[in-house]
Amino acid sequence: MTLFDLFDAALAERADALAVNDVTYAQLHRGARRVARRLSELGVRRGERVSLYCENRLGMVYAYLAVLRLGAIAVPANVLYRSADLQHVVDDARAGWIVVGATTREHVGALRSAPVTIDAGEIESWAADAAIAPLDAGPVLQPSDVATIIYTSGTTGRSKGAMITHDNFATIAMQLVTGWRWTAQDTLVAALPLFHLHGLGAALNGTLTAGARLILHERFDAATILADLRRPEATMFFGVPTMYVRLLEAIGDGPAPHLRLCVSGSAALSADVHRAFAARFGVEILERYGATEFGFALTNRFGGPRVAGSVGVPFPGTAVRIAALDAVEPLPPGEVGELLVSGPSVFAGYWNLPEATAAAFVLDEAGTRWYRSGDLATYDVEHDVYRIVGRLKELIITGGFNVYPREVENEIDRYPNVVASAVVGMRDAARGELPIAFVEVEGAFDGEALLAHLRERLASFKVPREVRVVDALPRNAMGKIEKARLLATVS
Repeated sequence: MTLFDLFDAALAERADALAVNDVTYAQLHRGARRVARRLSELGVRRGERVSLYCENRLGMVYAYLAVLRLGAIAVPANVLYRSADLQHVVDDARAGWIVVGATTREHVGALRSAPVTIDAGEIESWAADAAIAPLDAGPVLQPSDVATIIYTSGTTGRSKGAMITHDNFATIAMQLVTGWRWTAQDTLVAALPLFHLHGLGAALNGTLTAGARLILHERFDAATILADLRRPEATMFFGVPTMYVRLLEAIGDGPAPHLRLCVSGSAALSADVHRAFAARFGVEILERYGATEFGFALTNRFGGPRVAGSVGVPFPGTAVRIAALDAVEPLPPGEVGELLVSGPSVFAGYWNLPEATAAAFVLDEAGTRWYRSGDLATYDVEHDVYRIVGRLKELIITGGFNVYPREVENEIDRYPNVVASAVVGMRDAARGELPIAFVEVEGAFDGEALLAHLRERLASFKVPREVRVVDALPRNAMGKIEKARLLATVS
């Protein structure tokens, strides 16, 4: 199945309904075909790469749909990238064209070898130009065709391009629509960047599959988002944990929106935020777990219970297991190991990196191919849910004992006036590593009192050696704390 098998079905049933902002399904798809015609005239052909280095706007959406119609490959680039990171993406993908927006066009000029540059405003003009004949039919697409190459965050080295096929994306979209009861009557409000899988694969692809409407914001502003959530047609919100914290701060004594579904991902959601949001907004956040390489593997149950601090159960069609490090056999329930993922949503591999692709997978005795997520997880038998306890590369081994940072962070985050925390390992000659805690706080805070509190609740080897207060923890565009930057200050 390709994405357009899904998108065209929604178009046939919802031609006059709003799709993205105030653009109807008919306008969106007709405009995308006009853009495809112009890109074809500029030489874009099947299998070639077009970088989308653009903020959230209609031009980005039109360009994405047009590139896929041509059988070409969309290569989203983080709008926060500057010359070095952007050069790597453009060079590695061998992108011949790059779509830029108001916030990014100035940075393309600094590239050593820039591809053909197309302004997103021009894309929008093409989409509205009735003089441009819409592309009648592009090449016949196959489910195995690569739709996008999304570059990983690169927190452990140079970012790698994950090849996501049409079938991967179609599977992901159908899983979300089915699992979250997404219908054509829904209106999703989101400010998730479209260069990320959360924005592109969930918010946009899911909307166009369900025949629903997406109110797309260029960036997250709590007051603006809250105003849109209060619109009578708004039913859903997708965000990252930081967004939910800001919404709780912004709502004050005002009325709560009437939403049926709020989804959080891309970083761990605090159990306290989960409870506070449910109490104030009247809806329990549904936390899910995913990654660029496999979409969204786990989700809290739509019908409940939604267990705070957990990532639920596998989506239909996706299999997961917890295995010992460098192994594939499943561990007994309750033990911590690496989470492995298998199913049709799992990506095709890393672009031009066969060795990295081979290292990312492992085969079991039945010949099933499992992706090694690099995340440490455990299965909670009592609640029948999975819990993520940290990254394999973030595991701290101190004196032979394993410290899972998320376990310590959960306790720190519950302490008064702590906004967020991050625990990393500092090299130590005697014990190998020692845990160090970085905390972002509001109001009065006593680090020694926090350590005393932790000593009452955690094993001694899990208690951080010290607490360092920072004005703000470093985060990426999706709100995920960048521990590598913190590690650089303690190593």
